[in-house]
Amino acid sequence: MSLTRRQFLAASPAIQTRPAAGKGQRYPAAARRYADPLTERPVWRLTDPSLLHHHPQNYQRFVARNNSFLLLAGERDGQRQVFRMELPSGRLLQLTEGAGLAPYSICLAPDERSFFFLQNGILKQSGLRTLRERPIYQTDGEWTATGDLGLSIDGRYAALVEMKKSDRVTAGADRFRLQFDSKPLCRIRVVETLKAATWVAVEEKAWLGRPQLRPKRDQILYCHEGPWEQVAARIWLVNLDGKQKVSLRPRRGEEQLGCEYWTADGKLVGYVHYADAAGRKATVRSLNPDTREELVLSPCTQFWHLMRNADDSAIAGASRSKAGPNIYVLFPLTQRETTVCEHAASGKAYGPNDDWQAAQPRPAFSPDSQSVYFASDREGAPALYRAEVADLVEKTA
Repeated sequence: MSLTRRQFLAASPAIQTRPAAGKGQRYPAAARRYADPLTERPVWRLTDPSLLHHHPQNYQRFVARNNSFLLLAGERDGQRQVFRMELPSGRLLQLTEGAGLAPYSICLAPDERSFFFLQNGILKQSGLRTLRERPIYQTDGEWTATGDLGLSIDGRYAALVEMKKSDRVTAGADRFRLQFDSKPLCRIRVVETLKAATWVAVEEKAWLGRPQLRPKRDQILYCHEGPWEQVAARIWLVNLDGKQKVSLRPRRGEEQLGCEYWTADGKLVGYVHYADAAGRKATVRSLNPDTREELVLSPCTQFWHLMRNADDSAIAGASRSKAGPNIYVLFPLTQRETTVCEHAASGKAYGPNDDWQAAQPRPAFSPDSQSVYFASDREGAPALYRAEVADLVEKTA
């Protein structure tokens, strides 16, 4: 007996398929709320742990000021793309397509109508509503963009890191250390985002990273990347025009320094400090780049990554301790530290390019300081999480 098409479809078992990836594609929410097993505080896993997702660098702006949406990177069909997540629903909208996205470069524009990112060595700006992309600058043939990007608070300037192609280590189980050992030729290029004028501010035979434009001053904070216990001078400052390059804080003896950032007013540089190679006596410190005065803000629990909130009253930190892989909130004024939740991130590399950052927590506050976002692969692939801290931290404007 022959069946009609309708009868055949009705008799066939349902086949669940994911929607085809593409710019403008929408995806349902996959958020799950749970009580943290250590502190019993509420935590949200915001993305599907069967698919790789993570936020940009934690010094980038990626959450809207009114907390109505955020930008993140997610993998579809083997390629990472930029997504907009609506809050609180958790629904996703794909904003980019194609290969070559630098997933940690994503940054909201100051007016929150567009965002900046790097793709295939091209600095682009895309409208959040229209999804129309505007190419601003393209890295030339002998150089490659590493994916490190910084944006000034007014959006006028972008700073990106370029590396000589012949010096780039693209894969390997220990790619991070291999890249450091290779002493690559790198430069920091400044781009005027409206005029597309560009110039090189710094060029060094060292692995450069984390360019951050100083609030209210035409200067760039950047680092020499590599293992903290081996980098001789990590924290550097240079004028936007390339003049007065200076090492702000050379390493002394066996100490370690890491994860530098600007305070909200741009007057100080914050960072984590370890007294020796064993990682003992960890502290969060500040440095005045104009006077070189260094202050110990507070002891901390072996912070791996850290970032301040909007008014510097609190610092979100992720511990690298295997015995306590947790997210903390630190209050510098009182030198008090509170455990928020476990991050349980492995820090292992993912993907064909051995991305070592996807499964690193890199905690970041929401603009109002009521939530802390972080990444973890505790339930499968790296996913984005949010811990609520409204009862701990005063709301910021």
